Amino acid sequence: MKIRFWGTRGSIPTPGERTVRYGGNTACVEVRDNAGALLILDAGTGLRELGLSLNGDELKRIDLLLSHLHWDHIQGIPFFKPAYDRKTEFHIHGPKQRRAVRDMIGVGMDDPFFPVDLDGLPAKLEIHDLDANISIQIGSYTVRTAPVFHPAPTLAYRVEADGRSLVYATDTEDPFSGRDNPIVTLASGADTLVHDAQYTIADYKRTWGHSTIDAAIEVAAKAGVKRLVLYHHDPDRADAQLDAIGRESSARATFVKPGLEVVVAREGLELTI
Repeated sequence: MKIRFWGTRGSIPTPGERTVRYGGNTACVEVRDNAGALLILDAGTGLRELGLSLNGDELKRIDLLLSHLHWDHIQGIPFFKPAYDRKTEFHIHGPKQRRAVRDMIGVGMDDPFFPVDLDGLPAKLEIHDLDANISIQIGSYTVRTAPVFHPAPTLAYRVEADGRSLVYATDTEDPFSGRDNPIVTLASGADTLVHDAQYTIADYKRTWGHSTIDAAIEVAAKAGVKRLVLYHHDPDRADAQLDAIGRESSARATFVKPGLEVVVAREGLELTI
């Protein structure tokens, strides 16, 4: 598999000189298998640029997995160009809510919040409510779900294809929840773990639904993953700070679990799994 990061920021888009290298768009990751089949993880503002890059047969069917429905993970849907193409079959999969996922996403696009209603999108739109702790097949991808601790129904995903495995676990505070951490089980032996790393120990905010960088390293070590990608950067985190986090995290990983590769996610970063 190959992955590309189109948005790595948490909470709110942060364009500007302080974030130009790591990017200011919110959560969005492109996944491709060996045959080029597309799977998208989250629909933050990075989804817009991803949509502009797609053409031809890539528009026939698009599958999007939402971790949850907070604004920074769905902001890109109204600006996703393929959603306005009648040839596109657009499938959105998201964690089951108190109301249907379709209704919940639609609230943010209904008048007076946006000029195009969700039901007015020209693409053939299907929205699927996902349970926790299930396995589903999406084309060539096998996807497993796990619930995580966050102030809204939220899922982490394990995506497998071509004998490789990727775990996407953003917006999780499980290392501090006092429960058995479902990410450790979900990510066991995975090739790559993309994990929430919004906070440092110094600025960690309990019950806000996010992890510290050190906690992400500990989770990766316990799960025995090969590569950890630090993700969902705090909106106040400037490029220079993320540079320092990269150096410090690699050093800490060498101490906690020798051989663990640590990468700081940035827009445009491409990784082979």
